[in-house]
Amino acid sequence: MPIARPGHQDETGAYRPDIDGLRAISILLVVGYHAQPWLVPGGFIGVDIFFVISGFLITRIIISQVKTNTFSSMEFYSRRIRRIFPALIVVLAVTYLIGWIVLLPDGFSMLGKSIAAGVAFVSNLFQLSQVGYFAPDATENPLLHLWSLGIEEQFYIFWPPALLILFGSKRHRIWMAAIAAASFGVSLMIFFGYKDWSFYSPISRAWELLAGGIVASDYTDAWERKKRCFAQLENLLAMLGIVAIIFAAITLNKESLFPGLYALLPVLGAVLIILSPTSLVNRTFLSNPQMILIGLISYPLYLWHWPLLSYLGIVRNGVPNVIEIWAVVLIAVVLSWLTFRFVEIPLRQQKNTAPKLAFGLVTVGVVGIVTAIAAGFAFRFPLEIRDIAQLAPHNNAGFRDMCFLDVPGSEFNSSCIERGDKPLVLLWGDSTAAALYPGLKNAQVTVPFRLARFTASGCAPILAAGSNARCDSANDIVFGLIRSSHPEIVLLHAWWDGVKDLEKLRQTIGQLKALNIRRIVILGPVPVWKRTLPHSLVNFYRLRHAIADRITAGMSGPQDDERMEAFSKSAGAEYISAWHTLCNSEGCMTRLGPSASEVITTDNVHLSDAGSNFLIERIRRSLFPYPDFN
Repeated sequence: MPIARPGHQDETGAYRPDIDGLRAISILLVVGYHAQPWLVPGGFIGVDIFFVISGFLITRIIISQVKTNTFSSMEFYSRRIRRIFPALIVVLAVTYLIGWIVLLPDGFSMLGKSIAAGVAFVSNLFQLSQVGYFAPDATENPLLHLWSLGIEEQFYIFWPPALLILFGSKRHRIWMAAIAAASFGVSLMIFFGYKDWSFYSPISRAWELLAGGIVASDYTDAWERKKRCFAQLENLLAMLGIVAIIFAAITLNKESLFPGLYALLPVLGAVLIILSPTSLVNRTFLSNPQMILIGLISYPLYLWHWPLLSYLGIVRNGVPNVIEIWAVVLIAVVLSWLTFRFVEIPLRQQKNTAPKLAFGLVTVGVVGIVTAIAAGFAFRFPLEIRDIAQLAPHNNAGFRDMCFLDVPGSEFNSSCIERGDKPLVLLWGDSTAAALYPGLKNAQVTVPFRLARFTASGCAPILAAGSNARCDSANDIVFGLIRSSHPEIVLLHAWWDGVKDLEKLRQTIGQLKALNIRRIVILGPVPVWKRTLPHSLVNFYRLRHAIADRITAGMSGPQDDERMEAFSKSAGAEYISAWHTLCNSEGCMTRLGPSASEVITTDNVHLSDAGSNFLIERIRRSLFPYPDFN
């Protein structure tokens, strides 16, 4: 990341505290975006500000030392190693150790590849073969953020020799501007469908670093003269720079075609601020001690925050709460300060540590390669857990039935009613009701009845609910078919905790009674898992190295069940508790046997085929108590 602080007094004799303050703005934007994207929807522009800072500082170092005949390539790269490698080695090592515990084989193998790419400083190129930066699955890559470090290091490798060549020409600024313009032109390929390439490529990003380099070229050549000429404009320039950055951070989002033209806002904003060292903004806001401190730890904070947030998302199945998110950010801040104070500063001051640091980083890279070759060391998790982790949501025969409206070509009509002269049981409800289908079909082996089923995702069995025209229309059709088919039992089931208007459900039950339906049965809610049952089983194993048959936390309690039971009694409908069938004082059932296919629920609420069979078998005597069904 371009926050490796190459601009202190020992290198150029001209430390600028406002640059650390600008780093603080950059890292706050990035961390804010990664923690809560709604907070700063365009916070990813912080990376672009870092690029400008890096280009400015690196170019200023080289030009200043060339002018005094003190530039040494060996010393230049030795400094880069001492500044970048220590924190990177620590973070990569800790990220790997956490991954050993948390990540399943596929994810751990990918982490190994990401570590190897990060060590080789080609993480940006590696990401071109993965999901895009803004893709939902990108959050499960703990080292996604190293893409910017790849661009940074590629700049460090190629820019010094190029600058030395250019500096021999009196027109070096023109050449720098021409290269930057060409790079910017390449970045516009984003408008021709090359979004990921424009985002990750060092060619399309070079102009951002070169913008800082061009400023540095002027800065070292004629700064005193320009300071006298433009001092009165610095306050205006700095304010324009801050406004441009804030505007970009607020108005851009993950849907924006970025970088492209939009990247001009943060880049030019950073340039204007760097050009205004004596402005009020730079002297008071950016140079205050708090901003400087944040800027000083910005590099380790960038390295720490994303792996920790990524692992939190993985463990919490993509839905961590606000407290958890900001607790992790606070931990990242503390770790960043500790890294800065006890790792970076001591090693930076030691002259002969570069070879050892290089060896340490290469060792970490080798570990990553071995991990990838070993396919993530699958032995860390038993086969059952690996299979459970691969369970597909909605893996239930009911979701392939042509009487479930979400199936392409499905519709509610008389074909959804089985023919014959046996008693008719009619199932009516949402997708959780559709998941009962395999269990009811299995029950027909021992209980003589015909089955009618009418289910639609998100549609509780309530007439004229008014919240969804699709559901209201579908439910009107169902009611008409109930009127014409005269079922013995109407079985109502839904994700009842989402039903707010129980009065309209009461009216629906009244209309069913008016049809002289013999039995109206409400099946209460099944347990709702906060972060899916398969994920809960994987997490349980991560913490306890055991596969749980019952789990006591992370699912809905009996409150909704009790509410629906009380409602059913008051509405004159029979009630069967699914929650008490699947849960007791020892927790809620997770599986019926050792194989993944025997897990009760495939996501957070929908029963598997095995779960459906089990539930219907357990409630069979309550659902079919009369001689007609024996």
